[in-house]
Amino acid sequence: MTDTPKNQTLITGQLLQIRDKLMAKRHLIPATYQAQWQQIEAQTAMFDAASQGRFNHQDSASMVKKSAFQGNIDDLMKLVDAMRNLDRQIKIAVH
Repeated sequence: MTDTPKNQTLITGQLLQIRDKLMAKRHLIPATYQAQWQQIEAQTAMFDAASQGRFNHQDSASMVKKSAFQGNIDDLMKLVDAMRNLDRQIKIAVH
């Protein structure tokens, strides 16, 4: 995949969706995968809303939000793949 702002935005969207899913299921992550989860959580902490800067929107001025992520599209893809693999390991028991 080409490293363009549009592609980075698309992959970041996937990353956020999977991260939200994992955050909701984090209490179900097996002990054997806790270290992997903690690593992924630390690597993706910059995407938390609380970590993002605040904007003052005045008038109808357009603003561009800078990303705290310093990697490229390949780095984002690796994170997405790692999160997908971890998600596959989480089993939800239906009662």
